[in-house]
Amino acid sequence: MAFQKILIPLDGSALAERALPYASAIARAKNCEVILFSVGAASPDLTEKPMRAYLWDRAKEMSVPGASVKTEVVFGNAAEEIIKFAEKNKADLIIISSHGYSGIKRWVMGSVAHKVLSSTVAPVLLLKSKSPVIERVEVRKVLVPLDGSTLSEASIPYVEDLAALTGAEVILLRVVEPLLPPTIEFAAAVDSNQTYRLMQEEEQVAEQYLGNLKDKLSQRGLKVKSKIVVGKAADSIVDVADQENVNLITMTTRGRLGLSRFVYGSVTSKVHGEARQPVLLINPLEKPA
Repeated sequence: MAFQKILIPLDGSALAERALPYASAIARAKNCEVILFSVGAASPDLTEKPMRAYLWDRAKEMSVPGASVKTEVVFGNAAEEIIKFAEKNKADLIIISSHGYSGIKRWVMGSVAHKVLSSTVAPVLLLKSKSPVIERVEVRKVLVPLDGSTLSEASIPYVEDLAALTGAEVILLRVVEPLLPPTIEFAAAVDSNQTYRLMQEEEQVAEQYLGNLKDKLSQRGLKVKSKIVVGKAADSIVDVADQENVNLITMTTRGRLGLSRFVYGSVTSKVHGEARQPVLLINPLEKPA
């Protein structure tokens, strides 16, 4: 099962602390281990004691029945220490804010989040500075964009686990991008009727693909619906997330559409840059425990 050990990097800022309600929500449902983690750059003799006191205060505020909340302070480069600690301690979820400064301006949270995301194999729940502050998290709807590849489907086991714990509705999304002729000569050779037929065929393939996945997840007791839209991938994902009022977007960091029109990693990057909702990013090469 996924999400047994959650790592929360904190830099002393209110923005970084937005991760705490999300950790509490998962811990309430799962009774997992939560580690509040901070990295100092100054001398341990001067800063370790107040840093540990700060983390203990945050741990007491969480007070999640049944869950284990621990604290850890290390010294060094923030991103490197987070990545190293997550790997050594086998963290299977890191929750981190995408922007922010520590109270004493030790490190920029956005820069650290980017480095962690690009280097760790653990799933990363990326919280956005533009999102509203939430004191108690409820995961009611989860959007799962898929491009038809097995790599993009690597997010599904995590979504299953999360939905089973929270009772959330799973929304499977497939974006069909418009056919764009690569050359003027090609455009002249293909009439509008043929283009329309090709698009219809793609939508039918997408409908069958999502229908099969929906049936499998529904048989496992999850609430599932599917949605197909035509448009630019990243823009459509962001729009659907708003239209459906989802609480979370879950997608992989790599993948490729069958027809190779877009690389899914670049779509993922744009989504987590523009979406208001938290984005759970899964490395498709790392399997859930």
